[in-house]
Amino acid sequence: MVDGVFESNMKGVSAIADNPYAYLQKIAGEIDSYDTRDKIDKVLDELDFIHELLDPSMLGSVTEITGVLMTRYRALGK
Repeated sequence: MVDGVFESNMKGVSAIADNPYAYLQKIAGEIDSYDTRDKIDKVLDELDFIHELLDPSMLGSVTEITGVLMTRYRALGK
């Protein structure tokens, strides 16, 4: 089971690394679907990874999306 989880995670990382701009657009397009703390946690981790891959001119988009998600995360409480 652990190998399957690792393999799945690596495929996800590979998809992000192959085209971080497209993945950022995907996140932005699906932002309304991130409605639980678990979903938001996952996408925040992905945004952190994307942040490292993008051209500095695109970082404003990552910051904006992160801000929206953090506000929603706090609103969901514990």
